[in-house]
Amino acid sequence: MRSPRLQLSSRPQLFAPCLELAPPMIQRQRCLPDYVDFRPLGRCNLDCLFCYGPRHDLPTMGEDDAFRVVEILRAERVKGVVISGGEPTLLPYLARLAAALGAPYAPGEPGPKIVLSTNGLAPIPTMEKILPHLSWIALPLESADPGEHAAMRIGHARHRERVIALLGQARRSHPSVGIKLGTVVTRLNARGADRVLDLIEDDPFLPDIWKVYEMSETNYGADNRHLLALGPGEFEEVVQRCSKAAADRGVELRVYRNSTRSGNYFFVDPDGGAVVIDDGEERRLGSFFELYERGEGWLRDCVEGDANAANFTSTYPTWSPTGSPDAVAAAT
Repeated sequence: MRSPRLQLSSRPQLFAPCLELAPPMIQRQRCLPDYVDFRPLGRCNLDCLFCYGPRHDLPTMGEDDAFRVVEILRAERVKGVVISGGEPTLLPYLARLAAALGAPYAPGEPGPKIVLSTNGLAPIPTMEKILPHLSWIALPLESADPGEHAAMRIGHARHRERVIALLGQARRSHPSVGIKLGTVVTRLNARGADRVLDLIEDDPFLPDIWKVYEMSETNYGADNRHLLALGPGEFEEVVQRCSKAAADRGVELRVYRNSTRSGNYFFVDPDGGAVVIDDGEERRLGSFFELYERGEGWLRDCVEGDANAANFTSTYPTWSPTGSPDAVAAAT
């Protein structure tokens, strides 16, 4: 069992905060929830059958529009942003985007927490440019069984090894960055999902949070639901096994269930659309930019504020519940 990690440290102010969209003297009603998922592209270098992200053929948001999103989120003083996709590390400007988005709002006022949700395939030198600007990184491991993992993560024969290598590099070089490991449970990996932590032999390199996901029947997940989806009872049986495995290694487990998905998320998609989850399905609200410029305050009410906050802060807590930078240093 490891000692509690130190509180995640603030990043240095490498970039000045983005300009506010409205003059400082104007008090504008807040339009957005505190926690936002930014998906600037659908394109990916994997072809996973369960993927619930945007369709891969969606045009990627232009760089200028991506930084407009940054300006808006900062003007709203959001508290946390998950950058995902698609595969966000395919964006050549991702390091600059994360730095601008996460810069302090003012002296003594930290900016939002920045989480990168990535498939882990980016080369280590690329990630070394991005990691200094992150609060958390979210990485996927689907099964201790190599055949099951390969059936889940399609497109790179050594995906699992690349993820484990990146996890180790992040622990050694950036110990203040929290690590969340994600496992999506389907019929393809139900037998080996609970043994994912066995792939990480040394306790100091274990994730801070392990989150087990019920497969969302959205986008590609909807296309393949009959092949992949488990029944609720089958999923809960896997969760029980994962819970025991997590307790045995001293890792905090979180569980994502489709039944509690609605009201938790506010997405900005590659086409500039604002998207929420309503009755378990994605609901498109319209152009994020146009809705914001019109000051549509009802956007904030399209998610449940407490659920939006709890979903983010339980998955990416300020106090990382496990791990120790000192232990990592000793292990290396």
